Amino acid sequence: MEGKVASIHGAIGAMALLLSSCAQPGVQQGSAGVAERLRALARRGPMVVAHRGSSHEYPENTLPAFEAGVRERADLVELDFHATSDGVLVCLHDEELDRTTDAETVLGRKKVRVAETPLSDIRRLDAGRWKAARFAETPLPTLVEALEGFGRRSLIMIERKQGSASSLLEVLRQLDLVDEVLVQAFDWDWLEEIHRLEPGLALAALGKDPLTPELLDRLGRTGACMAHWDARKLRLEDVRALKDRGYLVALYTIDDEIGFAGAAAAGADAITTNRPGRLVELIRDGSVP
Repeated sequence: MEGKVASIHGAIGAMALLLSSCAQPGVQQGSAGVAERLRALARRGPMVVAHRGSSHEYPENTLPAFEAGVRERADLVELDFHATSDGVLVCLHDEELDRTTDAETVLGRKKVRVAETPLSDIRRLDAGRWKAARFAETPLPTLVEALEGFGRRSLIMIERKQGSASSLLEVLRQLDLVDEVLVQAFDWDWLEEIHRLEPGLALAALGKDPLTPELLDRLGRTGACMAHWDARKLRLEDVRALKDRGYLVALYTIDDEIGFAGAAAAGADAITTNRPGRLVELIRDGSVP
């Protein structure tokens, strides 16, 4: 997820219209516990979402990045998962292993897809050196390892990149975390499926296109309590429309300080950033209300 809020022009004037994040009739909220925790946090100000962990300084989707997100007091720590060729869910954003691991060297070929790679080969990869030498030999964690490592010390936002709804639910049920996480996806058909399988699971629907009336209506079928959108694609009136229907609104991915202020002024309930520590500081000192 990439993108920044380009401008805060006109946002202050609209702020008063966008304050409420209370549920409205018709919104399927998943786990009442998670949904209400999110709404309570949002009433204090925008929630901070650590994008792939604290990924500005740490290698994304690794245990050091997740731990840093917790340490920096992010309200939610976000991670991505793919399924390996033998069906194990591992934390990674890209379909291919090249960008954030040494797969080309270790496996001897380029553009190796996670879905065609067994866990035994994933275990051989270094997922940290690309970021900095001090992170050398950092492994790619499985989703189970990540959730076992910090799953009850922070709210976790789990993004499905590739993998079945049933495989994710198997992990969450195994760890007794169904009522402790927020699951999101760009694939709204997949969200509908996992909502049917586990109506109590809290969901967020990811969006990357301009919000249309058709998308707004379609959103209601996903079972989501949150709309998590590309900050460049939403207008102030879109934020208002989503809130009027009872959705929490999260904006991604914002790293600049003017963008933080603009998202907060626009009424965002959550801001997804690679720099969670800095956003937490700005919220605490009142620079981002």
